[in-house]
Amino acid sequence: MSVISIITAVHSGGSHYLIDAYESLVKQELPPGWDWRWCLQEDGDTGEPLATLPADPRISYGTGLPARAGAARTMALTRADGPLIRTLDADDILVPGALQRDITTLERVAWCTSACLDLLPDGTTKPGPYDPEDGPVERGRFYREHGRQRLSVQAVTFAAHTDLVWAVGGWPALTGGETDGLLLAAEAVSNGWFIAEPSLLYRKHDAQTTASSRYWHNAESAARSAAVRRRAEALRQAGWAWAPPKRQHTDD
Repeated sequence: MSVISIITAVHSGGSHYLIDAYESLVKQELPPGWDWRWCLQEDGDTGEPLATLPADPRISYGTGLPARAGAARTMALTRADGPLIRTLDADDILVPGALQRDITTLERVAWCTSACLDLLPDGTTKPGPYDPEDGPVERGRFYREHGRQRLSVQAVTFAAHTDLVWAVGGWPALTGGETDGLLLAAEAVSNGWFIAEPSLLYRKHDAQTTASSRYWHNAESAARSAAVRRRAEALRQAGWAWAPPKRQHTDD
């Protein structure tokens, strides 16, 4: 059985919508021979988020010293023992078919992102206005967009080969923007794909991190952006490209 590992960071007091995320995982239909494992990492060690979920052997729960979401995601990555990973925020909802499309797409590219729908507080949804066309992503596209301070995709839809994520160092240890950081790093060394069919309901609510004015403090926001871009630049200048490991064939 091959496994796609779902990487989620959560903190105590931030698990109000966690059951919705779990139920969206349970509803996923995967290709034959595949299953999912939810690598859920608390940014802290209260155990409170896990208590909101039913017992399920597919949930792998970890705790640790508080260090924000980037560190929590990378800690969760240590338990991703399958060939593929997919990110999922604790307050978002996967659309039926999302993981199946990710798995199929990752048969031909190193990573992918996908369209999503904003889930508004009144329960209505709204598509993103800047989605690319379905198909391969031109190398450097998201890097250039990031320089203009507007990505055409939500980086929280990122899915990839697990070894690629390890090769670029996982999620950067920043106070935010870590999903952009991983996307730009992956783009710097490998080819990707955009899936135009939505994979996610991206919940908009007052308690989300990016809704806080503190998150957008000028100096801190600029430092995060600089860190994301400098890693991508260094990877591009190194001139190496990631490729999936070749499968070993043995004679009967």
